[in-house]
Amino acid sequence: MDLVAQKLGMDPYELRWKNLLREGSLTLSGERITLNSGRPDHCLEAVAKEIGWTGYRSEAERQAARKTGKVRGKGLACLQKAPAMPSNTSTSAIMQMDEDGNVRIMLGAVDMGQGANTAMAQIAAEVLDMPMEKVKVAWDPDTDRHPYDWSTVASKYTFMGGNAVKSCAHNMLHQMKELAAQILRCPADDLTHGGEAIYHIQHARRRVSYKDLALGYVYENGNGIGGPLIARGVYMADGLTYLNPDNGQGLPALDWTFGAHGVEIEVDVETGEVSILKIASAFDVGQAINKKLVEGQIIGGVLQGIGSALIEGFKFSPDGRMLNPSFTDNKIPTAKDIPVEILPICVENPQPDGPFGARGIGEHPMISVPSVIANALYDALDINFFSLPLSSETVALAIAGRNN
Repeated sequence: MDLVAQKLGMDPYELRWKNLLREGSLTLSGERITLNSGRPDHCLEAVAKEIGWTGYRSEAERQAARKTGKVRGKGLACLQKAPAMPSNTSTSAIMQMDEDGNVRIMLGAVDMGQGANTAMAQIAAEVLDMPMEKVKVAWDPDTDRHPYDWSTVASKYTFMGGNAVKSCAHNMLHQMKELAAQILRCPADDLTHGGEAIYHIQHARRRVSYKDLALGYVYENGNGIGGPLIARGVYMADGLTYLNPDNGQGLPALDWTFGAHGVEIEVDVETGEVSILKIASAFDVGQAINKKLVEGQIIGGVLQGIGSALIEGFKFSPDGRMLNPSFTDNKIPTAKDIPVEILPICVENPQPDGPFGARGIGEHPMISVPSVIANALYDALDINFFSLPLSSETVALAIAGRNN
């Protein structure tokens, strides 16, 4: 997009602002964007403000900076991503309440550090109105024992798994209210919950605790009713279609997560080394279930994107043999590659069909990091780059070629 801006003589911010998807816009596949789809304009606005974007610097400013041996540049990039998956993708959850009132949840997804289990425990605790510490999600899922989940991919689990867990918790509440209605001798519709108890909406002293219902209720004379509380919840991707093979139209996206990056870099004109002074990354996550986990996802994804932009890349001989098959020669980012400042920004415009309004944020932060750094290099050097990685050698050779 920056190439288009250069040819039109437009500010890259202005060009993006004019072309962002907004309410009423159509995607390439014909999906109509609504206010509930997310706000890329909010994301772009946030990152531009954080890096102090004022437009490309002039050639005179570039020339003056080159004399110091260090030149700075700023760049912008926007992105959007939806989960890529079959139209009938589904997931499920099973929940059991123990005799002490604690809840155990079994899922099919794998928590490999992204915090899926924590988010699911939070969602269950919110629905059941109980302390999160009393909700345990089973680790080490096994397809022999745990309920079905399509796959732990596509940045879809908070959305899909969250809806399955939310449904599962409501199913447990329904079972408890049906049982409590017999105990309290009232319609189930007259009951509500809170404080780990089911109670009458008008006469709150008429109540029964979760733990007294967990394995079935026992009357004073020893009669028992009910039984172990075991709930289920499922969620299937809603409304997705195949793409029409003739015109590419259809509904392939369960939900969109929009985002934007803004970066300020400094380039050593002798060595070509690129230092990232600040990168601001904003994403419309709908509603952050756990803000710290979301920020961790953004920071981790940005670092991975920096690896793709500046460091990582396979090299092959003319006969197709890989020349750098190990991490000795094909490095990935380490602590020394962390930018001076990374600013994760959560934009929140809830999506009604997401669990408490949430959208996914797994892979999104990686996207467009190479683009935003390349755009900043153009601002600093007046040179466009079209291949990765943007290594010191690549940048130094480009500078030398321009000077010659």
